[in-house]
Amino acid sequence: MINQKTCPLCKKQNECQVNTSSNCWCNDIKIPNALLKLVPKEYSGKTCICKKCVLSFMDDEESFIKDYYLKFNF
Repeated sequence: MINQKTCPLCKKQNECQVNTSSNCWCNDIKIPNALLKLVPKEYSGKTCICKKCVLSFMDDEESFIKDYYLKFNF
């Protein structure tokens, strides 16, 4: 079972507010397609990537993959 409150990359709380009366941060940012491709297939479209992962990836894609993504997913 997929926990929709968990980031599919780092497995921490994604703090998504998209389905609440609050405005979610993700409405104001374009999530890079390259980052979306890193989401495991079974989680794709079912749970949100957290802000920390999005910003870390956008800051330095190579470092994110090397130091962060690989640490949690392999």
